[in-house]
Amino acid sequence: MTTENGAMWSYDDGAVGLATWVQDRIPTIARAATDAIWAELPSYRATGLYDDVVTHVTSIFGVFTTSIIERRVPCVGDFAFTSTHASERVANGISLIDFLQAFRIGQMVLWSYVLESVRSTEGQEEAALNLVEHLMRTIELGSSAAATTYFQAQQYLVADQERIARDCLEDLLAGNLPRISVRLEAMRRAGLEPGADFVVIVCRATSEAAGADLILDARKALARHLPGMLVPWRQDLVGLVPSGRFTLATLSQKVARAVRDLGKGKIAASVGISSTHDEFAQTAAGLLEAQVACDHLGGRRAVQVFDDLSPLDYLVRRPDPTARRLIDPRLRAFIAEDLSSGSIYIETLSAYVAADMNATEAAAALRIHVNTMYYRLGRIAERTGKDLRHVEDVVNLLLAVRIASIAPTR
Repeated sequence: MTTENGAMWSYDDGAVGLATWVQDRIPTIARAATDAIWAELPSYRATGLYDDVVTHVTSIFGVFTTSIIERRVPCVGDFAFTSTHASERVANGISLIDFLQAFRIGQMVLWSYVLESVRSTEGQEEAALNLVEHLMRTIELGSSAAATTYFQAQQYLVADQERIARDCLEDLLAGNLPRISVRLEAMRRAGLEPGADFVVIVCRATSEAAGADLILDARKALARHLPGMLVPWRQDLVGLVPSGRFTLATLSQKVARAVRDLGKGKIAASVGISSTHDEFAQTAAGLLEAQVACDHLGGRRAVQVFDDLSPLDYLVRRPDPTARRLIDPRLRAFIAEDLSSGSIYIETLSAYVAADMNATEAAAALRIHVNTMYYRLGRIAERTGKDLRHVEDVVNLLLAVRIASIAPTR
């Protein structure tokens, strides 16, 4: 029985003798349990952890038998060894479900040996029954310790991988190929090999939901659809994605699926994709391209490939303060007012330019009457002082609209 503090348990000599019988056979039982784990769990068979699992099982069975022989209940401290083994399971991609299932398999094998002893020795039935509760307590404590240490190991691994990925990105942005072995290995695992094609992506996410971890959610969504390395970088999520097996159009579709997934969780993501590069020395250039493409979206929930931008789009996405000051105050006032009231005239101008300054085609594109189109063009000319029949005036007005419509570069 337990004492008031629950530390001791009274076992008769039969129970202690049975525990001693099991303890003498632990090496054999531990290997039998490991064989059973290998037979039932494919995730374990895919690793080289057989000897490590034998050692872990041996230690757990040792807690069971030693605590009986010492006539005490097991405690959490008896399972301190589990931390190292949990780290190995996490590092080898074994899920928590399989980790705990391995505990249960080991329990069943251990109990089968206890029953074998009972069958071979007369009068052991009562002693075996006395051990049932002790075995369950041992497995319960062991499973609890396993789950706790597994989560801790998982958190450490994620933090370590994130640090390594960030170090890799910093090396590449500085124009240096990572030389430290763990960084090179991280890049290889991500499919990033020297001389192979890759793209850079930039993701910016916003949400009205309180407490949303935007970077974490965006990384999970993108990782479901893309290979590569995803790194929190300032306020953005930056990805280095091997692209040898995909066209830019295919990559864009994959990213678009991730953006839709995020949208289901009320997260709006804008993602820019760079041109394809084949040298890591071009990483900084790729990042700039992806940032420009992302800027072009203006916070909209969408995907933009840098190669699909026009030279004009590129030039106005990186305006310096001087370019903004060159905008005529009259134009600036017109643009600001139109942006705040639905952008009707800006949309009209854009359609007019897209139709090669053909008012009839522009009206058809906007699904308005051509007379309405002429009225709007007249109002634009009146408000801005620009003659929309002259190419130079139209170009200057379009540039002013593009520059004034975007936020200053961060």
